[in-house]
Formats: sequence, structure tokens, C-alpha cells
Amino acid sequence: MNESQRSCKELYECSSELIDEVTTIAREEGALGSRLTGAGWGGCTVSLVPEYLVEKFIQNIKQRFYSRERFSGVVKELGIDNIIFETIPAQGASLVALP
Repeated sequence: MNESQRSCKELYECSSELIDEVTTIAREEGALGSRLTGAGWGGCTVSLVPEYLVEKFIQNIKQRFYSRERFSGVVKELGIDNIIFETIPAQGASLVALP
């Protein structure tokens, strides 16, 4: 994941300063990997975090990144819990053969 983020930043130049910063903070806060996801060019990130760190991780990202004045409008509009949240791995889409 980290190498993929580096590639997005350096080779494909589809990351942004804010994405690079939040993925760096995520790794500093215990993420095993953190990278840009989605369409790129400043979209979303996904971080792989050990389950025992998730709650603390989210609180620290909120404090270190999303508490800044520059994000106050979007946090107010969307709500912080719609901006950063946990998910668990699950089976993706699949094909089912019908009789």
C-alpha cells in the first residue's frame, strides 16, 4: 500500500499534498499501509490499521488533520463521522452461476 502511494505521488503524479500528508500521518499513527484510493487527484485514502488501534487511530487523525480551520466547512457540512470511519474487509463482487 505504501509503495502504491509512493507510485501515485512520484510516478503518476495523481496524488496531492493533502493526500500525501494524511497518508504520512496515518502511518505515523499506526497504519500498516495508507494510500490514495478512488479516482485519484485528491480523492480518498484507505489505511490498513490493526483492530486494537482503530479507535485511537481515528481520534488522532481527526485531531492532527481534520481539526484544521481549512476543513471546518466540509466537516460542518458532512459531519466528521462521514469523512473518516472504519470498515472491515469483506468479500467483493462475485459472479453466481444460476441453474
